[in-house]
Amino acid sequence: MCRFTVISYHTPAFQGFAGGLKADCERLGYPFHCLSLDCEFKTLIQAFDYKISFIREMVERYGSVLWLDVECRIARPVPDSWAGPLISTYATGKSSGFSSGVLMFDQRHLEMIDLWMKYAVKYPRYPDDFVLDFLANAVGLDFHQIPLEFYDRQTTHPVARGLWENNHTIIQHPTINRWREPIKYRKAFNGNPWSRRSRREVVSRQRKAIFYRNFGGDFESIQKRMEIGQEVEFRESGWVFDSIQQRYAPELYWPDCPDDYTTKPRTFAKSRDAFYQQPHAKKSYRTLAKQSMRLDAVDAQKYGVTETMPSSGLRAIWNGWFG
Repeated sequence: MCRFTVISYHTPAFQGFAGGLKADCERLGYPFHCLSLDCEFKTLIQAFDYKISFIREMVERYGSVLWLDVECRIARPVPDSWAGPLISTYATGKSSGFSSGVLMFDQRHLEMIDLWMKYAVKYPRYPDDFVLDFLANAVGLDFHQIPLEFYDRQTTHPVARGLWENNHTIIQHPTINRWREPIKYRKAFNGNPWSRRSRREVVSRQRKAIFYRNFGGDFESIQKRMEIGQEVEFRESGWVFDSIQQRYAPELYWPDCPDDYTTKPRTFAKSRDAFYQQPHAKKSYRTLAKQSMRLDAVDAQKYGVTETMPSSGLRAIWNGWFG
């Protein structure tokens, strides 16, 4: 018997992703429960908050669960060392924190999930992983952190933030689902940063970053074929390219939603460098969000971690150190 159940859900817009994750679970022998919803959420935050309540329900039903965003793929068997509370994490030039596309919980963690839901409702502007990031510090919860990688294809990190892999990859967590509405995701995770560029240019640049992070093929080969410009339509690693019109898109969004391939950044290296060389002087949106959140008086008294009582957090309560 498998020690966990893989769980996820999707709206109609994400239905095209569910088959891949289902196939992975069947190949690896993992029980899989994926809820298909009939309608879309009005906002991303509503979708995130629904995820929390869904995870809680699944923990009560199945015990130990591995939540994966429906666009994720399982490249290799999940190690026996993975156990809840577990979450994937990342670091960039100016920001680091939780990424809740990969989570593992069991029934010991229901109290934490309830607290997560409470503060997600209290702070409706922020994504669920911002809230969980805040709570992990505020209530002294030590997550088993699984690092993810955006660009380095030689990484030893077990989570690839794209549809690429190496011998160390356990989970692929792509972001091609953001292709149709990249600005919506940009606002959710970065606030509403000012830009002197037009909306059309911002969208194209966001999509170019999605391409460089997600494409699993050879960038130099694609670049040469696009420069030659003799192919009306060709496919490679789940993407479609038109070198005559200089258009491209993931297969799921072709031909309805192509974009301009010539948009900057024009190389993988430039995209990678821009991502990791972000200035440190300005605090990230995530950091500012976490600094703005507070435990209420009741939770601060019950769970809060202080310098004089560093062991007063939720994990201490779980371990029976307090009655």
